[in-house]
Amino acid sequence: MPELPEVETIARALRASVVGKQVAEVRLSGLPLRRPVAADFAAGLKGRTITGIERRGKYLILEVEPHGYCIIHLGMSGRLLHCPPRSRRTRHTHAVIRFLDQTELHYRDHRRFGLLALYNAPHQDGIPELRRLGKDPLSAGFTIRWLWPLLREGRREVKSFLLDQRQIAGLGNIYACEALFLAGIHPARRCGRISRVRGARMVRAVRRVVRDAILHRGTTFSDFMDSDGQTGDHQSYLRVYHRQGKPCYRCGCTIRRLIQGNRSTFYCPHCQR
Repeated sequence: MPELPEVETIARALRASVVGKQVAEVRLSGLPLRRPVAADFAAGLKGRTITGIERRGKYLILEVEPHGYCIIHLGMSGRLLHCPPRSRRTRHTHAVIRFLDQTELHYRDHRRFGLLALYNAPHQDGIPELRRLGKDPLSAGFTIRWLWPLLREGRREVKSFLLDQRQIAGLGNIYACEALFLAGIHPARRCGRISRVRGARMVRAVRRVVRDAILHRGTTFSDFMDSDGQTGDHQSYLRVYHRQGKPCYRCGCTIRRLIQGNRSTFYCPHCQR
């Protein structure tokens, strides 16, 4: 699943390629995604100009004039590609947004767990998907001062906390594993048993992991590519994720795998306590 760094990589590429373009036509496959695409989505987007692109958590936000937002979530396997005129549609292309210059934005998703929605609103505050999101790791408010009260009262495992989009927006399995390794915190440790000092270390680790991954244009194992069709390179820099049975880069101990909430967690039993 594309996580914060992958979505940020796509957002940065799209800012350079589609901002300022006017939508000439929108074609949909007619198949439902996470939920059915609204019947007025295509007509509502046609004729509008993309004036900006933002990211909140794992959501792409295309600002359109007049006063609207096109919200895109890539789900488990979605891709958003900026394509030349008259590019071939694959069987998993569920939306084609064609601009006046004839270039196209293709949304592809073979699992169909993504989301396409259009909101006519003056502010993002009125968008329910965004209203439910927690703190973004790249925001100024992502600090130990904000995090500490949540950890102090928490009873669940810290890995589960990091993956809760209502608390921290954008983190997924890959970067939660990597951040906990950098912070030296065992993924099964209860939040309430994490000291303020270690919590501050975790804040710094989350920021570092996310920024490093953006620098390397995201992680690609099979599905992810940016809007220009380029894969990420951060898989070459992962310290624990998908490395079970291999030696820890820091101490040489064997990396282990455990299951938490139906997800695989990778950690070093010596470095993470």
